[in-house]
Amino acid sequence: MGFDLGLIIALALAATATLSDVLRIPKKLRSWVAVVLIVGLYLVNQWLYAPGFDWKTALMGGVTAGLATVGIHSSTKNTIEQWTAARSGNKKKQDSQSAV
Repeated sequence: MGFDLGLIIALALAATATLSDVLRIPKKLRSWVAVVLIVGLYLVNQWLYAPGFDWKTALMGGVTAGLATVGIHSSTKNTIEQWTAARSGNKKKQDSQSAV
């Protein structure tokens, strides 16, 4: 039986927006929440419904599906932009405090 991979991806993407709002995760980092949800749901699905559960194979399948869904290039680019913006924001705060 089990769930189809497309359904797992759809559920994870739908839950990502809600979970990210609750946890106040920046929009540029939400793709990583989606990857974690896809991997988790895929592992649970394989554990419950696959006749010969192999966690390594299930983990690789989940990671592959998650990264293919969110796009590894754009996720990495957005993460770097978020970190750069956060670092420059902290640096500006430190500079303004030291100037006083």
